[in-house]
Amino acid sequence: MILGGRVLGRGARRELGMGAGSAMGVGRGRHVGVFNVPMSGHVIPTLAVVRELVERGYRVSYAVTEEFAEQVRAVGARPVVYEAPPSGEAPEDMAVGVTQAVVLNVAALSQLEEAFAGDRPEVVLYDVYAWAGPLLAARWGVPVVQLAPTHLAYEGVVQEFFGLGDIAEIPGFPELAGALEKFGLPGGVHALTLAPPKVIAFFPRSFQRRVQTVQAGDAHWVGPAISDRSFQGRWQRPSDGRPVVYVSLGSQFNRRPEFYRACVDALEGLGRHVVMSVGAEVAAAGLGPLPEGFEVHASVPQLDVLAAASVFVTHGGMGSAMEAFSLGVPVVVVPQMAEQRVNAARIVELGLGVHLPREEATGQALREAVVKVAADAKIAGAVGRMRKQIEAAGGAVAAADVVEKVLADTPMVRGTH
Repeated sequence: MILGGRVLGRGARRELGMGAGSAMGVGRGRHVGVFNVPMSGHVIPTLAVVRELVERGYRVSYAVTEEFAEQVRAVGARPVVYEAPPSGEAPEDMAVGVTQAVVLNVAALSQLEEAFAGDRPEVVLYDVYAWAGPLLAARWGVPVVQLAPTHLAYEGVVQEFFGLGDIAEIPGFPELAGALEKFGLPGGVHALTLAPPKVIAFFPRSFQRRVQTVQAGDAHWVGPAISDRSFQGRWQRPSDGRPVVYVSLGSQFNRRPEFYRACVDALEGLGRHVVMSVGAEVAAAGLGPLPEGFEVHASVPQLDVLAAASVFVTHGGMGSAMEAFSLGVPVVVVPQMAEQRVNAARIVELGLGVHLPREEATGQALREAVVKVAADAKIAGAVGRMRKQIEAAGGAVAAADVVEKVLADTPMVRGTH
């Protein structure tokens, strides 16, 4: 958890009396299964929760692809690796992306059922697009908790995210519906995707789009779950004292060399130190000559850079935005797809930064946006208020409390340990 700009460890949290775990701590080896899709924006938000559960004594098995196995091991869980077809940059059309996720889940089912044979979890935590989790949980007869790295389903979400009138119009959903029927999961596609009975959301309630129309049953907005990520490496702020500007389009939409060159043109001569995370492909090709005070990397330890940043130029993914606000950093949002445009609109509504549509993201426009965000006292005040809301939401401790309560209400099943 972030408090006052620092990551609180288990001991410090317990001294402050945070979370039911401070009084309970009764994992004693009970088995938690986590199911996710192979995307950083979905895996990273869950890792601090897994670490917290492990520290409380729970045994965690985490189903994901080999790409993320080391990150899972780093937080103390056992990776349960399933195979997935290689993928390039995620499609901007979210309906296409969800269709790919359906295919991946259906293909992974038999692999995961075999991997968990004889050692099934007592509760299943699953990403909003990791349907293999609730499908197997239905077969095992164990409770589920959805993990939401983005807005919970609200009135209009299907139109705003997918450009469709009904979620059943997404190609691939008939195949998912067939799997639901086969595994005996009640409620169908709509209940599974739009109205989960219990959900943990990794952002505060105040950021939720149209919160009064959310269809989920028992919803817990815990904010970003953040803990030590030294396994990602370290970054040190230069000693010259210049304000730091951080530029990143995340892990899925970073093949944008023209955008990064526009950022170089925009930020040259402003007296800033500029850190740019551009992905492996662009980093390998290079961006040409760089001015003094610029550093370009395939990836960086994002929390380290944000802790030093005065402005974050971002695609507006929920995880990146929440990490920025948790550290008091205002944003210039250049969305690359529909979900990020929804976030950008919410950021503007709450006064947390500036939305710059990517077709308008010229060097001059980027320069003006960065200068404005860095100097705007109203934006700074709004970010400060959001930071306090994030701290109050509870993060990984609050999320683990939800899971612990589910397990406390679930009798142990003989033969699972």
